[in-house]
Amino acid sequence: MRSVFDQVTSAVAHFTTVPSGPDAPTVLYLGLRRSPLEWQAELDAATALGLRVHVSSDSDVSHTGLPAEQQGSFDRTTPLADQAARAAPDEAPAAVACWGDRHVGLTARLAEDFGVRGIGTAAAAVSTDKVAQRLAMEPYGLNPAWRSGTTPDALRAAVETLGASGKPLVFKPAHCSGGRGIALITADSDLDDVFKLTAENYTGTTDFLVEEYADGSEHSVSGLVADGTVRILGVTDKYLEGPLSASWATTVPSARTDAQVAQLKRAAERAVLAVGLRTGGFHVDLRFTAEGPVVLEIGGRLGGDLINSHLIPLGRQGAVRPYEALLTLLTTGELSGELAEPTRGAAMVLLPKAGRPVTELVGTALAHPRVTLAADWPGTDTVVAVVVTEDPAELPAAVADVRKRIPS
Repeated sequence: MRSVFDQVTSAVAHFTTVPSGPDAPTVLYLGLRRSPLEWQAELDAATALGLRVHVSSDSDVSHTGLPAEQQGSFDRTTPLADQAARAAPDEAPAAVACWGDRHVGLTARLAEDFGVRGIGTAAAAVSTDKVAQRLAMEPYGLNPAWRSGTTPDALRAAVETLGASGKPLVFKPAHCSGGRGIALITADSDLDDVFKLTAENYTGTTDFLVEEYADGSEHSVSGLVADGTVRILGVTDKYLEGPLSASWATTVPSARTDAQVAQLKRAAERAVLAVGLRTGGFHVDLRFTAEGPVVLEIGGRLGGDLINSHLIPLGRQGAVRPYEALLTLLTTGELSGELAEPTRGAAMVLLPKAGRPVTELVGTALAHPRVTLAADWPGTDTVVAVVVTEDPAELPAAVADVRKRIPS
């Protein structure tokens, strides 16, 4: 019997036979995700819909094998208007999409320039600014206690004010993602050193946020929005080693109760509407605390960690493919209907190399009966494994067993 992964990937292979020649409508991708497991899925999604791909990026994309006329480049240090001029293909695209926060603003700008669907430049500005997000969500009770500023003195004042509660505090540069520049503030923290983390801002500003640490389980909600209608594609659980550590596993569906998952979905929907996202993809990261969901941040694009490229398609047996659903929405305006919960469990698990050759670790991971895919995870000292279970309830135990069998 073929694995679920084989079934999904063979379905993609079938779709990629759809012609996408020079006369096909073009989708402009701004940047690609780093892992070939994701960027290849991005390209396949366009091909599956008969779209021609043009990729413009601020980094090299020659590894995609696309013809030179389907590649473009731009410099993010130049004004946005110049970036837009450099990134645009010769012919107007049918859709513009991106997969990283640093390209969200440019994506929205180009979509408006070309008159195609997008999240809107106003919403893009909010979704790439953590302070603006907090202001937008304040009326909905989705925030922890927080303060913002741009100077070392403002940082000291924020810590003094928020620290009175006795709860741990978190520092965040206002314009970055992927955990860059985030730090836990303790009594021993040198606030001048903490302030220097604003250098991680994409914008070159010193904008920052200080907020109470939200203690609870971490989750990500993936979905699409179309003119006020929000469609949730998946709710994931994230496994963490510590308060601000990167997740070492992401699972779909969530193991939370139905009532708690409904709360997470409702919080994510409120956050998306509060930020004002018009039409496009999103991800919302949350913590489920003793008081309920707290939003950590909102992204105006589909997220990573194989959630949209692999985990949601695997959990839904290929019936839902977020990358293709996004492109369908952007090119036709068609939004998928309400979705039932996933019938299978799927997870991405990061396994430390610990000095071992990649091929050895990949082989060891693939020997596990629940692992359907294993590969090097670019930019890290880890290998990623995809775990699939027939019963979603069995997924947490399978994830734990995979990690137990491969010592760190």
